[in-house]
Formats: sequence, C-alpha cells, structure tokens
Amino acid sequence: MNLVPKRNRGDLSPRGENSLEWLRREFNSLFDRMWGGFFPPSEEMANQRFWDFDVQENDKEVVVRAEMPGFDEKELDLQVADNVLTIKGEHQEKQDGHESTRRFQRSMTLPPGADPEKIQASYHNGVLELHIPRPEEARPKRIPIQGAPSGQQTAEPTKEAKQAKK
Repeated sequence: MNLVPKRNRGDLSPRGENSLEWLRREFNSLFDRMWGGFFPPSEEMANQRFWDFDVQENDKEVVVRAEMPGFDEKELDLQVADNVLTIKGEHQEKQDGHESTRRFQRSMTLPPGADPEKIQASYHNGVLELHIPRPEEARPKRIPIQGAPSGQQTAEPTKEAKQAKK
C-alpha cells in the first residue's frame, strides 16, 4: 500500500483560510479545552482589561496594590498558608435574567519572617492595598564604609589605575 499524505499547497490550514487565523483559533480551542474557557476569544479580548497587581518593597515593608474594580469588600478573601498570600475576589451579578460571575485571584510569597497577623489591608475605590511589615531581622542592613583616618597616607594607585584615568 502506498499511503501518501495529502498536501494542501504547503499550508497548514484548510484550503482558502489564512494560516495565522487558523492557528490562532486552534490555540484558543486548545486553551478552552484545557482551562474551560479561561481565555476569552480575541474579539472580546480587545474589550477586556487585565487589572494591575503591583508589589513595591522598601526597607520596612512590602506594599501590594491590586486593582479590583466592581468588587465589594465582602466579596474579597485574603488568606495566608505556608507563607503564601492569596488574594481572591468573586462578584456575581444577576441582570435581566442573565447571571455573570467575575473572579480575581493572585498569589505571592511573603517575605521571610513576615507575620500574617501584622498585615494591614484596606480597600478603597476598587484598589486593595496591603502593607506587609518586614521583621527587624529580615530588613536589609547597611554596612558603613570607613575611610582612612585623617593624616594617614592612602595606598598609591596601581599603574593600571593611573593608565585608566588617562
């Protein structure tokens, strides 16, 4: 038996269809099968906005800001398990006989030694803000640099250092 695969003019897509469009649809279909429609079709994607999730650190604390517009404070859930902070939000809306649900979930590892009891959370104008204090022992330590005592001669620069200055 001579079985020869049918070639379609070198294209991967069915006849008369744009290859990239076909590939995009195939990937969307794959994601839909794997994650139950987590990724909206590209036509809807243009109208979707992925909310910001920002983490800033300084010596004393870590500040997390999560944009969560349209959620009520009671629809938010903050949990810490195994040093991982998880922020969840779920909003259900019923309108004209239709029901829709919006969900938000992000997780992050807390800084070493962070005490979940000391985390402060506030929600205002659709922005959740968390202040996670760093324990004293986990804060960065500055090491002072001592110069030569006054009146003492510093070492002569090396020949390479003198040439680099020129």
